Amino acid sequence: MSTTARLLSADQRRAISAGLHRFMHAPGWLGPAGDADMVRAALAATPAFANGALDVRKLSVKRMRLKKGQEGWTGQYEITVQAPGEPEARTSLLAGRLVPPGFAEPSAVNDTAFADPAWRVYLPALRLELQHQPADPALPALPLLTDPAQARVLLEHGVRACSPNYADLSIASVTIRHLRYKPGSRATVVYGVEYAPEHADRGWPPIMVAKTYSGSKGKNAYEGMAALWHSGLSSGEIVTLAEPLAYLPEQKVLVQGPIYEDQTLEDLLKAAVAANTPAALANLAHFMGKTADGLAALHTSGVRYGETITWEDELSEVREVIARLAGMVPELADAAEPLLQHLEAVAATAPPDPILPAHRAFRPAQVLLYNDTIGFIDFDGFGQSEPALDLSRFTRKTRALGMDAAKVDANSAEGAARQQQMEAICEAFLQRYEQHTPASRQRIALWETLDLLTLVLYCWTKIEPERLPANMALLERHLEVSGLLNG
Repeated sequence: MSTTARLLSADQRRAISAGLHRFMHAPGWLGPAGDADMVRAALAATPAFANGALDVRKLSVKRMRLKKGQEGWTGQYEITVQAPGEPEARTSLLAGRLVPPGFAEPSAVNDTAFADPAWRVYLPALRLELQHQPADPALPALPLLTDPAQARVLLEHGVRACSPNYADLSIASVTIRHLRYKPGSRATVVYGVEYAPEHADRGWPPIMVAKTYSGSKGKNAYEGMAALWHSGLSSGEIVTLAEPLAYLPEQKVLVQGPIYEDQTLEDLLKAAVAANTPAALANLAHFMGKTADGLAALHTSGVRYGETITWEDELSEVREVIARLAGMVPELADAAEPLLQHLEAVAATAPPDPILPAHRAFRPAQVLLYNDTIGFIDFDGFGQSEPALDLSRFTRKTRALGMDAAKVDANSAEGAARQQQMEAICEAFLQRYEQHTPASRQRIALWETLDLLTLVLYCWTKIEPERLPANMALLERHLEVSGLLNG
């Protein structure tokens, strides 16, 4: 830690600690909307479902978020229902909105049949409004991508136009293997692609992935991937990348080739930490090392594309999330300011490393394992930054996943031992990375503090208050071992 950084007084330390612990007390009205069992029970008691009119066979919370410019938390619920006498259950999506205290509550409209597209209900005990998920105007290409016949034409024409190596591509048919959908933001469709027998030896991709976005992320991902593809990384010697095949600006659709996988690094990490055997941990260390090699190769690829993101930008984003949250829960408005102001003082004494290509969403879930190879995916946010951005995001998520997999109380003696174990795993990763290119440990610590604070904020913005103790323990442990509070 730099000796020029401002030293903390006892009062300042107390202010930081007291401020952070204000995030530990989530109000009782916040959690129920994120509890699938409570939502299911409340919904089953409404007239459209009561007395056996309709059976809720299954209900799951897909995602709830506190988004900018919205009054309350919004998101999706997946519901499976079956009416008496119907041979099969039906699954559909519901749009949900959690209304905080002090905001106008909607009327409890619940006398319309559930099958009616206009059905809407308000569950006052949960402060939750539900209705059928409307069509998504932000993703106009989604109907095309989810219709195999139209998708076949779209993929064929798009790839022919954008990839000279596939100028005569001829697709016989496509089948949808997987669909991931985030309303108002993006959707990903994975296709199995079939060709006529006479084209079987052409080497055309047997799998294609199409992604559509509400904004410019698809274009950014395509151009960033294209730059990386032409940098030498496409050889796959160190890390495998998906081949960028097309970008269709009118539909805002990115098309890419496949990366094969047996599992993700996240899957391996959770299994290895849960097993906690020498063999499992050695296998994890092997692939963590390969991941460090791959990230270093990406960082030193020389690619210059995308916007530059600084630590100060990330700090502003954290403050914006806190301000958004404070609009719903005013007592949190200045809770993190003592810590953030101290981090600003430390950052002023620790110059950043040189700006390099940055993945910007680099986590174990973005690392695919296949046999003995690794691949990187999800370049939506690709740009430029100091290497600490990717390194901190990866190590922060690695520790959080490891503690979840260990299934121990983070504040117990066993929890402390597991935290040390995860720190050792992350330290080995950083040391392997540093064999290729340097990175400031102080800058990594600064970025990681913001990442860990963001995890705490997510417990509020994603309605996961049950995760507050574990995430706060990670943040407090990091502040303790990083030395950031020493100056």
